[in-house]
Amino acid sequence: MEDCALFIKALLDLQQASITSSNTNYWLETAVKLQDEFDKFLWSLEAAGYYNSPSDVSGELILRERNYIDNAIPAANGIAVANLVRLSLLTEELYYLDRAESALTAFSSIMKQSPQACPSLFIALDWYRNQTLVRTSEAEISSLITQYFPTTIYKVETDLPKNSVGLVCQGLICKNLL
Repeated sequence: MEDCALFIKALLDLQQASITSSNTNYWLETAVKLQDEFDKFLWSLEAAGYYNSPSDVSGELILRERNYIDNAIPAANGIAVANLVRLSLLTEELYYLDRAESALTAFSSIMKQSPQACPSLFIALDWYRNQTLVRTSEAEISSLITQYFPTTIYKVETDLPKNSVGLVCQGLICKNLL
């Protein structure tokens, strides 16, 4: 499960790193396909969040766990929720954001009771609360991408409002950069 969540994260990182090249759609499309499979086999409809094992082996298990505790490797649920927020920004599909909110709500009590156990869920919460989408030209992205903005996604936009350098969107609210 962690492998899949981290692989999707890596694909999204590659998409952002190659945003000014022609491969950017390939990484995003691959991440979306893998996320669809991840959701299909591991998402908990009853409790939200992701199970550690796929549904096709649930008959063989006494209990299907939803791990949230970070160890040497961050917990897959924290990584997966942050991935959902990033996917919602890149695809403009609110489905991903709804799923992220459901998972964060499901894990909110453990986040309150034992925050030191789940820092990756707090990173996901940061993505959820501070998500920022910057739509601008390739040239502007090239200068911005070298700076550290931890909850920011960039998209190349060719159809900007007149006299604008770009759009900065937080959630569904966008502002022009003049």
